[in-house]
Amino acid sequence: MRYISLCFFSVLILSKTFAQNIEFSPLSRFGIGDLTRNESPFSSQIGHAGIAYSSEEDFNFINAASLGFLKITDAEIGFNGKYKDVQDYKNHRAYDWSGNLNHIQLGIPLRNTINELLDRKEYKRSYGLSFGLSPYTSTGYHYVVSDSSVSFGKTSRTLDGSGGINKFTLGFGYRYKNLGVGINLGYLFGNTRFEQVYSFDDLTESATNYLDDQYHATGVNAGLGFLYKKVLNTVQMKKEKSAREKVLQFGLQVGVPSKLNYKNNSLHRTKLNLTSSDIDTILLITDQKSTADLPLTIQAGVYYNHKEKSALFGDVLFENWDAVDLYENAKGTLANVIGLSIGGWIRPDATGYGKFLKRNQYRLGAFYRSGYLTNNDKNLNNIGITFGVGMPFVFQRQTAMVHLGFEIGKTTLDQFIKENYFKINLGFRLNDNEWFLKRRYN
Repeated sequence: MRYISLCFFSVLILSKTFAQNIEFSPLSRFGIGDLTRNESPFSSQIGHAGIAYSSEEDFNFINAASLGFLKITDAEIGFNGKYKDVQDYKNHRAYDWSGNLNHIQLGIPLRNTINELLDRKEYKRSYGLSFGLSPYTSTGYHYVVSDSSVSFGKTSRTLDGSGGINKFTLGFGYRYKNLGVGINLGYLFGNTRFEQVYSFDDLTESATNYLDDQYHATGVNAGLGFLYKKVLNTVQMKKEKSAREKVLQFGLQVGVPSKLNYKNNSLHRTKLNLTSSDIDTILLITDQKSTADLPLTIQAGVYYNHKEKSALFGDVLFENWDAVDLYENAKGTLANVIGLSIGGWIRPDATGYGKFLKRNQYRLGAFYRSGYLTNNDKNLNNIGITFGVGMPFVFQRQTAMVHLGFEIGKTTLDQFIKENYFKINLGFRLNDNEWFLKRRYN
């Protein structure tokens, strides 16, 4: 247990890196920034599906109802790297490599499975608790727009955006027999900064305009989760003690509408180039308050597990962004989000004792998702394929797994912008079965 505690809490000091987004994304200037999927590396390798997924060894970040089915403490950390080729409507192109810490999660079953074995009875009820930290939105871009005129000569405008919103999540799940319910409570916090510099490059005695807009956001949101598990071969399992389950599961997650509270500080000033001194304050705003809505979200899915040898997943998603209002001075027009994800995995040796390559879990998926931004009544669209492998191993007499996944995709917004990308996901899972263990002495 101490190994998980040390690993999990020591890595919390890295949480500041969530706010230091280094990805180049011009579209992150609009709305509340680029929305980030809060999901496990496992889910990212099966087409971003898995809302109906639960396991005794790892929990589902999105659906807190899975915590009721968790039997071993699960600590996870994930990273990602991304290469992209971005092209705008004027055929300007940019190439970008970026990377970030993706999530830190800890799931704890409140009833230990070893106690269940020692008591020689199966618990009808079980509970689980989770803590997590992940990015919710991100903003990152830097580019220069150059122009010229007869009157002023060459002019340039430099635009920079940075920051984002992070999310700390507290989850609780409860299971009664094959039915699970749960709730995720999220605290949202973060800072976003937009900077612009206007300069007249050919006029030495001219002035330069500096525009600095900073936004601090806080808020609370909640997600309700439901899971139902149906074992399809109960008769066979009663006859054959070594038989494995054929399981069909249904999952539902509902994100409750909520609000983000924004506080804006802006300073727009003009500076004389010869003396580098301010000659005028164009705009000064201090602690201006406004709010932005977060929408109703609904995600439903189905999951089939065939005797731990293979599995199939399917999810649908709806987010009601069309009904929300943005914060003061925000840019962009919003539209509803719809999504479809399918995926699956196979494992050649389900016993876990075979050769390394046979014990691995090989995953594949595909997805389509419309974005929440729109241009000329055309939605942002994201489509791609995912694949990867889960490699189990033993660490300090506890089970663990390394997740290595890849994603190839394309994002478009009408003719305004096109992006082709390749993404790498790396995650580590470490289990511990000694939490809440009853000590027995002879």
